[in-house]
Amino acid sequence: MVQSTVRAGACKSLSMRIGVIGATGPAGRAVAAQFAAIGERVVVGSRSEERAAATVAELRERWPGRDLDLVAGVNRDACEADVVVLATPWEGVGATLDDLAGDLGGRLVISMVNALAKWGRYVVPLVPPTGSVTAAVALALAGSRVVGAFHNLPAGPWSDLDRPLDADVLVVAERRADAREVVALVDRLPGLRGVDAGNLANAAAVEALTATLVGINIRYKAHASIRLTGLHRD
Repeated sequence: MVQSTVRAGACKSLSMRIGVIGATGPAGRAVAAQFAAIGERVVVGSRSEERAAATVAELRERWPGRDLDLVAGVNRDACEADVVVLATPWEGVGATLDDLAGDLGGRLVISMVNALAKWGRYVVPLVPPTGSVTAAVALALAGSRVVGAFHNLPAGPWSDLDRPLDADVLVVAERRADAREVVALVDRLPGLRGVDAGNLANAAAVEALTATLVGINIRYKAHASIRLTGLHRD
């Protein structure tokens, strides 16, 4: 059962709830903070509700003036939200989805998971049998609307609410209606622009690009992300 950790007296009119599975890791904390900062109620999911509560406390302590509407719960609680973001480490995706697939039926699920590994001095992409983690998620959640997004954002800088990134977010989905929905959601986040990058077959390239960006950031001691030029949207 979800235990609300919202401060007494906080009352907001919110358009939707965002659930984050695996919200206690760097990427999960960043996406939870960003959505809460634009006024959405965010369910911070974890295998341990105690760890989720600690993450909520850390985010509130870091941003005391923002009145972030965060709710601590286990991953199954996050599945009850209108939109669910999957932010677990790639090694645990299979087991997590085996446990939660029944709770995610019909939900819009955004996978931001990358399969990366250290190979000597380098970070390299791993290619699962399905071609990408996003495709594997879609296969495991046949009853859900699975979309890939947020793969290429540097988690540390993205977690800084006072310094928005200037980045494009590549969105992949089988149904264009799902892609448009997520693009519109991305566009609401400060500094980000959603870009419809085609169907799930393109997820392999999007996810693998993360390893290249990590290498660039290490080499240049930077926090580079993607910005497309010459793109004019309707």
